[in-house]
Amino acid sequence: MGTDVTIFANHTIDFSNKDITLIADDIKKLLDGSIIKNRTEIQDLVSRYYGWQGYDYELNDNWHKEIISWQDNAWHYTIDNDYDNYIQIDFYGPFHLEISFTNNHIEFNDPGYRYSTFFGIDKKDRNEWRKYYYQYISLFGGNYAIYLPDQGEVAEFTAKIWDYNINLDTIAKELIKKYGTNTTEIDDFPIDENDFVDPPYYFIDYFEDIKRTEK
Repeated sequence: MGTDVTIFANHTIDFSNKDITLIADDIKKLLDGSIIKNRTEIQDLVSRYYGWQGYDYELNDNWHKEIISWQDNAWHYTIDNDYDNYIQIDFYGPFHLEISFTNNHIEFNDPGYRYSTFFGIDKKDRNEWRKYYYQYISLFGGNYAIYLPDQGEVAEFTAKIWDYNINLDTIAKELIKKYGTNTTEIDDFPIDENDFVDPPYYFIDYFEDIKRTEK
């Protein structure tokens, strides 16, 4: 069983004193009104993902045909209120992309890579994902993402977010307190011979390079 990357981001959506369905509808309006800026590149990456992951031929062929012919830009949502500590709104959009919202964070459920794969893939491919993240993080008032593993020592922070909906700013401070400030550039993340990412095990992405290319 491998270690997957999890992608969380902050936002400024007001969840207080408002019906959750109205909040979901407001988010949907913003999502539906946006077009993925690098739509063609993300479409290609999603299509390649299902072949690269070793899915059987029939499944891969069906997904490939569906994704390359995808035209719809609408996002649809479900509200998950089964959690003890928070309510989560799950959105499903173009190419089966998934984005989840709680009052404390956004979670991007794609690309679904292993942790070492995300930091080890071609820089251009990773940057296309980062452009997508940044577009929607900034759309909802956020300014950073945290990349965390879903297993291992540092996964205690991933669990805090999933299980207790801990505020993301608090998570960032606790990560820095325990592991120190991460000064490693995203393109230089150390991966050992066993495909394990070495310390500091996490990355806080402020997308400074992405911002520069968009000016």
